[in-house]
Amino acid sequence: MTHAHLDRIEAVGPKVNATVTVLAAQALAMAEAADEAVAAGTAVGPFHGVPFTVKDSLDVAGVVTTRGSTLFKDHVADTDATAVALLRAAGGIPLAKTNLPEFSYWTETDNPLVGRTRNPWNAERTPGGSSGGESAAIAAGMSPLGLGSDVAISVRGPAHDTGIVALKATRGRIPVTGHWPEVPRRYWHVGPMARSVRDIATALGVLAGPDGEDGYVRHALPTPRAASAGEPRRLAGLRVGWASEPAFGPVDSEVTATVAAAADALRASAASWSRPLPPVWKPRRDSAERGAVHR
Repeated sequence: MTHAHLDRIEAVGPKVNATVTVLAAQALAMAEAADEAVAAGTAVGPFHGVPFTVKDSLDVAGVVTTRGSTLFKDHVADTDATAVALLRAAGGIPLAKTNLPEFSYWTETDNPLVGRTRNPWNAERTPGGSSGGESAAIAAGMSPLGLGSDVAISVRGPAHDTGIVALKATRGRIPVTGHWPEVPRRYWHVGPMARSVRDIATALGVLAGPDGEDGYVRHALPTPRAASAGEPRRLAGLRVGWASEPAFGPVDSEVTATVAAAADALRASAASWSRPLPPVWKPRRDSAERGAVHR
């Protein structure tokens, strides 16, 4: 798997410009050790032998963390960010650092050090930001799993732009220790990015929980009641709010239909739910026709 993703980085990397630093030698050595562990019958974690990429705002020990700036082009991290360390402990293999806007503060991925990352589906379009390098790498098949970070839209927007999946978990779930900038720490979120919801769910199970450093992370996570043998999993007591059309801007009809179907499925599982929120903003007709994006 590691060989295949390194080959893919070599093949499409120059066109997409999603990676900043590729850890080829280190990754291959770890992959070989992972194979040996399986052959020896050693207990393995949920991401054993799975390569993952890391937004270049998160530290990987012994590797340059540029933060998208020429000011940090020679900055080498001493330790792993907590999220990186947790994926390592689960058997994951750091494969590459991915591009970002300078200091993560923009909704497109471009900086004076590495340049612009391109959307692998259309090189004339953006993969979003600030985790656009991650989204582009995953969408292009250079990585099966990645770590991004989010304040306002920085994992969800890029996931939308490239057709992958990302999660901005509730603050207090995943430590942001080892992420830069640290301020405003209470608003930063580290989020997993992948090509399936199942992979995201597995990653959240690995990443969630306190690390003793990030004071915003809750020490007791809610645990759903376990279903008895043969009992269908139900969501009794869970309250779900949802909104689609009208929302805060134009929404594609297919998106609205998908969200409504998900709400119906949750209601059928005994979750209580609230109706869509009332309209708070409507686009001008000319803006909608031009396909303008309003935030």
